[in-house]
Order: sequence, then C-alpha cells, then structure tokens
Amino acid sequence: MSQMVLRWGMVVWLLGAAAMLAEAAPTRGRDGDGSLTFDALIEAEKTARLLAVLLDSGRAVINENQPLFDSPATSTKGFTPEVFERQLVEVFRSRSGLDLNDLAAARLSAKTARLLRTLVSVSKQVVAEAQSQINRPDVTFSGFIPAVFGARAAAQFTKQTGVRLKQTALTPRNPVNAPDPFEQAALRDFADPAYPREKTITEITARSGALRLMFPLYATRHCLDCHGEPKGEIDKTGYPKEGLQLGHNAGAISVVIPVKK
Repeated sequence: MSQMVLRWGMVVWLLGAAAMLAEAAPTRGRDGDGSLTFDALIEAEKTARLLAVLLDSGRAVINENQPLFDSPATSTKGFTPEVFERQLVEVFRSRSGLDLNDLAAARLSAKTARLLRTLVSVSKQVVAEAQSQINRPDVTFSGFIPAVFGARAAAQFTKQTGVRLKQTALTPRNPVNAPDPFEQAALRDFADPAYPREKTITEITARSGALRLMFPLYATRHCLDCHGEPKGEIDKTGYPKEGLQLGHNAGAISVVIPVKK
C-alpha cells in the first residue's frame, strides 16, 4: 500500500486512494476544491507513470547501444528507428508488463493508449533524425546519449500532446532542466539511499486541473562513463563528473498531465 501525504487547502477527499495506488509514492495535493473526480485522478496518475516508464525505457535503449554509437569502426551502425522500436517494446514490456504492440489487451483508456503510441512515434522520429549523428565515421563519441534522446523526445511529445515531459536533476547540466520547487522537493526525497526504488511522487493541483508526477532515475554502468568517478574530472562531453556510483539516483522524469473534471 502506498504512502500518501496530502496538503489540501480546503478539503481532504482523496485519502481512499492509498489502497488503489499501489505503485505510487506520496501524493501531495494542493489548491483543492474537490472538483476533480477520483476516477480521473487514478487514470491520470497511471498514464503519467506509464509515460515516464516509456520515456526512460527509450533512454535505456540508447544507453545500452552507446558502445555501438561511439564505435569508429563503421559508419553504418544499423540502429534504425525500427531496430530502436523493437528494443523499446522489449524493455517497456519487461518494466511495465504491457505490450506496446497490443495495448488493447491492457485495457487502457483510449487516451492513455493514444499518448503511449504518440511517445513511441516521436521517439522513433528522434532516432530517425539522429541517423547522421549515430553513423558518424571515425569518432569515438557520437554525442547521441540518453539525455539528448530524452530531451528531444520529451520536447516533441509535449508539443504534440500538451502533456509535459521533462528530465530534471538537483544540479542539471542543462539549465533548461532546472527543477522547480515541487521537483526539488521530490528530488531531495529520491536522493535518500533509503527511498524505495522507482516509487513515484505525485502532486494534484485541483484548481488548475493538473496532476504532476516525478519518476526517479538511476545511474547505470554506461551513465558512469560521464557521471561517475572521480568527481570533478572532465568527461568526454566537456562537463565535470558528478561522482555518481552504480544505482545512485540520477535525477527524475517530471510529468505534468491535465486531468478531466
């Protein structure tokens, strides 16, 4: 059963959600006027989490193929949008239990299924547009890394759908990814080594009709090439390393999704 911390201005009416949001972390409500329906909130949170998992699954595919991208041996790496999609489907299935090729079987809402398909589509488009970068000959660093993929996919998805996806961290390399107060608070929680892995934090802003979700990210072995130790050493991208260790929190994916009233 999930923990829930609710901070409603006028009424507290979502306490019963704790039993139903088994995968969610604390939910912080504010500006509440009770006008958002319970079912709409449940659907929005599920959708937001799945979108975060899908974006991170795409990042994971890019991460695992980094040695291929950075190999100077060939200018034709064979990492096409179709190859990316096949790998994405497998990673997402292993993490969510859902088959992107058969979302009807998952009994998702039409909106949720549509948003997932859109994120797959824009992710493939990002890979298609990066072919010249991926296939650069005679280089040992292509520059097409998970953060770059994630930023491009998130920007295109947000533009098409109005659902905001954002990569963020307490000390981001890109100022565009700087956290706002809600994101900062969640990131501080995620930085605690005792914080449960992949447990999300959600905020419901009833007055503006939006649900916000923070999904934690973790350092993988390839992440450490640029973000690991020794701390302060300049990495191949030109930034000082953060000194992360395998499995350490490495920021979060922030989702802002409108909720039907």
